[in-house]
Amino acid sequence: MRTCAALLLVPLLLLLACRPSTAQAGAPAKYDPEDGYHAYVRWNGLAREAVSTRYPGAALIDMHYIGCTCESPSSRQYLFKYWLRRHGREFGVYATVDAPLGAGAPRAAAAETADARIASFARWERHAADAVRAKHPGAELVGRKPFGCRWLGADAARQAFRFWIRQDDRNRLLRVEVDYALDTRRPIAARVESLREF
Repeated sequence: MRTCAALLLVPLLLLLACRPSTAQAGAPAKYDPEDGYHAYVRWNGLAREAVSTRYPGAALIDMHYIGCTCESPSSRQYLFKYWLRRHGREFGVYATVDAPLGAGAPRAAAAETADARIASFARWERHAADAVRAKHPGAELVGRKPFGCRWLGADAARQAFRFWIRQDDRNRLLRVEVDYALDTRRPIAARVESLREF
């Protein structure tokens, strides 16, 4: 009797195991290496190596991924900020990695700067924050991260961000995209999309 039940149960279990669940079938990928945010993991080592070469013996205090730009169909530039200590002095260093989307080797460059934000990145983040405030007036902006870039054509590009807001005791995760003209650096459009509430 047990053998007969086992023989009937095994094909049923195999059928259920091989069938994708409806939650998995329609779910978006959680990790996209080309989304601009996760790509920073890939390029952080190259940027850090460029900083170490330019400032040998400097201790790394902190690292911040600033964002990426995509102003041509063939490459993206990823920007990192490192906070270093060398000879008793602390300073900020920006490192840029130029990563070709097709063939070709990535290049990294580092330059010491004052502790100031890079204007173009701050501009797009400010436009994204304004779009969030317009769509969700009175919401508290809890956190934000750059989340990719995309070349849209000969005359436009996109910066994407993730915002975490709190409003009326509810938290929301938002995707915010700012499209801008490459020649004038002026925003064309901003979109805010709610990803989830918690």
